Amino acid sequence: MPNNKYCESTIKVGTFFSGIGSPEKALQKLKEERIIKDFKLEFFSEIDKDAIKSFCVVHNVDEKLNMGSITDIKGSELPYCDLWIGGFPCQDISCAGKMKGFTSNSSTRSSLGWEMIRLIKEVSVKPKFVIFENVANIVSKAFKETLDLFKNDLEELGYTLYEQVLNAVDYGIPQTRRRYFLVAILNNEKDFSFPEPVGCDLVFKDFLDKEVDEKYYLTTNEYKIIDCNKIQFKKKNREDVIYEIDLDKYKQGGVCGIDKHCKFAISSRVFSELGYAPTLTANNTADNSKVIIKEEE
Repeated sequence: MPNNKYCESTIKVGTFFSGIGSPEKALQKLKEERIIKDFKLEFFSEIDKDAIKSFCVVHNVDEKLNMGSITDIKGSELPYCDLWIGGFPCQDISCAGKMKGFTSNSSTRSSLGWEMIRLIKEVSVKPKFVIFENVANIVSKAFKETLDLFKNDLEELGYTLYEQVLNAVDYGIPQTRRRYFLVAILNNEKDFSFPEPVGCDLVFKDFLDKEVDEKYYLTTNEYKIIDCNKIQFKKKNREDVIYEIDLDKYKQGGVCGIDKHCKFAISSRVFSELGYAPTLTANNTADNSKVIIKEEE
């Protein structure tokens, strides 16, 4: 779809690896901003039972629209769609994972992206537009060869490709979240360009609740002064868990401290409320990102 041009028709959409439906929310916003007339969700594909229930509630749709696991779907079963969207699993591509890769015969979770190409080959009428999304590390040297093969298959199917790594913080969202987008347009039907960055005037603090239950705080207000710039907190009821904070870095925003007990480099980082939110990784489920906040006077 061309940027900043009103789409007169209702766009038929299908999503894979759907989660709770972020692409559908984006399309709803485009509708509200009158960039598109409307869209109709023809199907979604998700296997997590909680995500499925959430998806249906968030978008007010019936679970019958769920096609289930992408590996079980046959192209002949899919209704025609103008647009397919799939943010395929990133665990085997992300720096935070084991980086097993996503070659088509590897059987890794990230290799499931190839299933979308299989389905494009199987359907009687190909979607006009396909959008793939993944972590920025997919363009690194480690995965360049596989990504080139992936793109080559799409080109052989008649698609013109546009790719770019975008960061959420460049588009008004105070989160450092770099993601790779690959837009495939059948038969070069439309011109396309990625949106220009607009910057961000907000910080993490602007989105934090003003009043938070004490159970969500990792420490009390008690701290130990290390030197003129650094202080240490201990986790409530855990003397062995220490958070060390650099006050100068806190004022600058971004990473300002470390959980000295944490085994994982990414999860050990402590972030300032005056900067941008981090990207949440899979291992954050058990060891959430930590944020240092200043108590209101």
